[in-house]
Amino acid sequence: MKDLFQLAEAVAAFYGTSWGEAATARFCRVAKEYRDVVQAEGRVPWFTYVIRLLLTCPVLLERPPGFEWVREDLRWALDNRRFSKEVDRDFWRAVNDVRALFRSGRPGNKARDFFRYEMVHEIMNPVTTAPGQGLIRVKGCSKSEAVEQMAEMEQRWSRRNPDTRDIWRSLQRVEDYLLKIGEQLEKTKRAPGSDGRG
Repeated sequence: MKDLFQLAEAVAAFYGTSWGEAATARFCRVAKEYRDVVQAEGRVPWFTYVIRLLLTCPVLLERPPGFEWVREDLRWALDNRRFSKEVDRDFWRAVNDVRALFRSGRPGNKARDFFRYEMVHEIMNPVTTAPGQGLIRVKGCSKSEAVEQMAEMEQRWSRRNPDTRDIWRSLQRVEDYLLKIGEQLEKTKRAPGSDGRG
């Protein structure tokens, strides 16, 4: 199941890109198969699974082809909890189970890490205009200098003096995450039933 949610993160990160095609195709098949298994275990595991999927891969709210069942399952839970105390009780148990699965502070910390990563890379390779070429990226400064500038910006925003080591740790977490997602996509391309496109 851990691999399934890593695959969900890959789809969330790369949905709509050529990289994500194979991951999305495999995720569509595996997620539905696992849903059929977990649904047979009872409402709490079923609701927990659906809510966790949506939080891990919010693009599923847009009902991409093959994933319509995710929103339909959520709609069933939300509609029926209004009329049934048992369904309402199971829904809130599932919500508590999902809260326990996501570490405290994780979404906010992850967003901060990605923001830092994007900003540091923007500072290192800023966008400018060039005659006849339009917008292009140019060489800005070194990574170390970009981290120092990021720390200065955060100090101006927060009025606190951020530790540059904390920014370096953020960058490392994002780089590790992207490496893991890339490995997951490579596994997906090689998996049986994958069309190998990517």
